[in-house]
Amino acid sequence: MVMIDGSGKMVMVNAEIERQFGYLREELIGQTPEILVPERLRSQHTHHREAFNRRPESRRVEASPNLFGLRKDGSEFAIEVGLTPMRTGDGLLVLSVIVDVSVRKAAEKQLALMEGRYRALLEAAPDAMVVVNQGGEIVLLNAQAEKQFGYRRDELVGQMVKNIIPQGFTERLVADGLRSAADALAQQIGSGIELIGRRKDGSEFPIEIMLSPLESHEGFLVTAAIREISVRKRMERLKDEFVSTVSHELRTPLTSIAGSLGLLAGQWAGKLPESAARLLAIAHKNSQRLVRLINDILDTEKLESGRVAFNMSWVDVRPLVEQAIEDNRGYAEGYGVRVRLDDASSDGKVNADPDRLAQVITNLLSNAIKFSPADGEVVVAVENNGEVVRISVRDHGPGIPADFKPHIFEKFAQADATNSRQKGGTGLGLSIVKQIIERLGGEVSFVDAPGGGTIFQVELPARNDAAGWEIDLKSEVSAPRILLCEDDHDTAVAMRDWLRHAGFAADIAFTMTAALTRADAAGYAAFLVDLQLPDGNGIDLILRLRAQTQYHGTPIIVVSGEPSRGRDDVRSSRLNVLGWLSKPVDFERLVRVLKDSIALKTNKRPCILHVDDDHDVLAIVAEALRATADVVSVDSIEGARRVLATDHIDLAVLDIALGTGSGLDLLPELRDSLGNVIPVIIFSVRGAGSACDEQVQVALSKSQASLEGLAATIRARVADARAHRSKEVA
Repeated sequence: MVMIDGSGKMVMVNAEIERQFGYLREELIGQTPEILVPERLRSQHTHHREAFNRRPESRRVEASPNLFGLRKDGSEFAIEVGLTPMRTGDGLLVLSVIVDVSVRKAAEKQLALMEGRYRALLEAAPDAMVVVNQGGEIVLLNAQAEKQFGYRRDELVGQMVKNIIPQGFTERLVADGLRSAADALAQQIGSGIELIGRRKDGSEFPIEIMLSPLESHEGFLVTAAIREISVRKRMERLKDEFVSTVSHELRTPLTSIAGSLGLLAGQWAGKLPESAARLLAIAHKNSQRLVRLINDILDTEKLESGRVAFNMSWVDVRPLVEQAIEDNRGYAEGYGVRVRLDDASSDGKVNADPDRLAQVITNLLSNAIKFSPADGEVVVAVENNGEVVRISVRDHGPGIPADFKPHIFEKFAQADATNSRQKGGTGLGLSIVKQIIERLGGEVSFVDAPGGGTIFQVELPARNDAAGWEIDLKSEVSAPRILLCEDDHDTAVAMRDWLRHAGFAADIAFTMTAALTRADAAGYAAFLVDLQLPDGNGIDLILRLRAQTQYHGTPIIVVSGEPSRGRDDVRSSRLNVLGWLSKPVDFERLVRVLKDSIALKTNKRPCILHVDDDHDVLAIVAEALRATADVVSVDSIEGARRVLATDHIDLAVLDIALGTGSGLDLLPELRDSLGNVIPVIIFSVRGAGSACDEQVQVALSKSQASLEGLAATIRARVADARAHRSKEVA
């Protein structure tokens, strides 16, 4: 800041002016401000200064492309200036606030350059490219989009994207109670989304879009690459027709042929001449091979298209494996191979489609049998370690060549085409195994067997009935882990899937005993408790959890068919339950409550957002509040918005005058994840005159309020806000 008297001389400068311009204070006092202006602009500046003195009026700091400062070393930099006239007994004084905006100007120039390059890339793209804002309005498109949809560019810019993509696009960009706009988009990144496009003439055509985020001076935008897929859809339709033909015109007669040949071979082979009986056996064997080939092709196509229905249930693995071995024993005998179940095999249950799991075991057995030597043995084993059930199939064949191992699960993959033709097979069996197991939520792998041969292994998550719990092994390791105490398995699995989609890991406890055991064994970020459990009730469980030091303040939410029964319990006042939710569960509300409560728990110290463009004030306030709270200090509205997008904020301290804007512009955006207003304290030069309401709870003047008073006010307001929020959730 610079103070100038009526004669045009500088009478006061602050430390920031010394830093910005490189002068010592005594070098500036008594000089005219033109010393700080480039020579080419000095006469113009003198004229403006004299005109201002004749009609002095306050002028806020404003941007201008023609304002530059001149440092002592001769370098120039962009500035913005605000003027405040002050009449004193000694005459007119003018306070000039000078802001260095060179960094911002450089950033704006760089942004303009990048946007120019982006537009050029957009035009060069082979696909139709459309840029849309969060409101669903088209802000930019390329020539391919004009050609594809039949509009001129000026006919689409400013129009809603629904005009060209009627359904499915805008919905993917809308923030809701569960997701922010960025999260909503993030769930679509990297995946092709098939929708319907509409041309100007009203005709519709299939499209595939890929979405990606774009941050610009206009805010959060979305770029959509749009590709017409009419040809691909036509080819898919032709493939479907071919598959239908294969299924009805080939499989049906082949099944009849194979069955008839089987009857002949079984009942009449002994009455035929030896040469005729041998030909009959060859025909029967090859007809069965053709049936298997067609079945494999159809299964592969259905799995890839997602048209295979999986009827999931809890399956006892060992009996299913024993049955599969019996079903394939005749096939093994044809190769002179023995198949047996390892005596040490365990029992275990997995959540699977029994028919599809049997198909997996059959394919693994078929593969092992074909590549085993005559009089060889295939050994099947079942292991259960409490977390996964492993099914392994071991053969004593030649093993898998090293160069073929990366391709073992690919379609039509065969290590040795000549040998494979001798052994039979389509090269589809192991590919089908992998697709089925992945759909069942498991993994398939293989290792070289000791002494030769190969061991194929299938692993599926186990149900531990003895322990009474299930561990969530599919969520991200870093996800907050929740214990779901629910005795109904289907309900628990559905809730776990939703929570997993929302970014949580959810272990399940089916009994109170299991819940307490898991709580002792692992640290949970939150608990969801049903009131009706087989060996106790939810109230008793919560009381026992609260008695443990590590869970004294952990968020607990009751999810029950009759939550009022627990709320009316005389002990409920001691439970500190965050919420009482009814079934069926409002999952979006549940997730919001969990996210907010876990954020509060993990950030025990209040987090204060302080917005002020005076770096000295930011530093002093941060130091004064260091023992009270975690302070996030920013000097602009843009910086505050970035913090609000990523951090949980308990309270905001705002300066009103922020460059060309006002801290009050942030008020509509100061909301937590539940939509509650974040309390605000105004701490500004003119703060004492600001109106207070539900959100702006206190207005303090920098010149009148002490830092101790500010800290005390912050502590009181944060405590009030958290207490109010807990009541709202409950």
